[in-house]
Amino acid sequence: MNQTDHHKKVLSFQSEAPPPSPSTEKARESTELNKLFEALAKAQLEMEVAKTDSVNPYFKSKYADLASVVKASRPFLAKNGLCVIQRMVTYEKQAPRLFTRLCHSSGQWIESSISVSPPKQDIQTLGSHLTYLRRYMYAALTGVVASDEDDDAEFVMGTERKESSTTPNARISKAQLQVLANELSDHADILESLLKGFNICKMAELPSKHYSKCLERIREIKMSKEATDATH
Repeated sequence: MNQTDHHKKVLSFQSEAPPPSPSTEKARESTELNKLFEALAKAQLEMEVAKTDSVNPYFKSKYADLASVVKASRPFLAKNGLCVIQRMVTYEKQAPRLFTRLCHSSGQWIESSISVSPPKQDIQTLGSHLTYLRRYMYAALTGVVASDEDDDAEFVMGTERKESSTTPNARISKAQLQVLANELSDHADILESLLKGFNICKMAELPSKHYSKCLERIREIKMSKEATDATH
């Protein structure tokens, strides 16, 4: 078994299924949802706010990790007959996907999925990327929120308060993306932290108003790492 096959085995259930088509994506829910929605509404009334007790070293900010998100919600989901199931599905000709399903004891369910495309294929990067996606999807599907500025985004939110733009949702250009890609070459660890810090799944989703700050931060981190390496 080569290294790539080993990584797939570790991070998936070895499930093989046809890729979701647009039609099946629209149908990723049970026929009836009334009982699930009623139960989820009751659970959300009691859910606690997830504690931001983990630290992102690159942004010097706190965020709610997966354990905090689950702890804040699982007792109240279970109390109302709800549970969350997450599983990896691998495909022959495309990236694997993480499926997250919210289930009710009545048999009703709703599901969403996201592509798993880590910046690097070593086991540590894959594990970190998958944990981030699990937290992101779990919180989105159950409605869990975190205290203060969640999702590793204290840096982002602080910047947004200071900056304004006539096109707040505009993303970086292809040229800007290429610059960032060149800067991040062989620095998968920095890329992973940037994705978490900006609450995005890939750098192409970076808002254009954060481009300069992002580039500056990348270079600061690289310089810091080089200085540290030079002392050893």
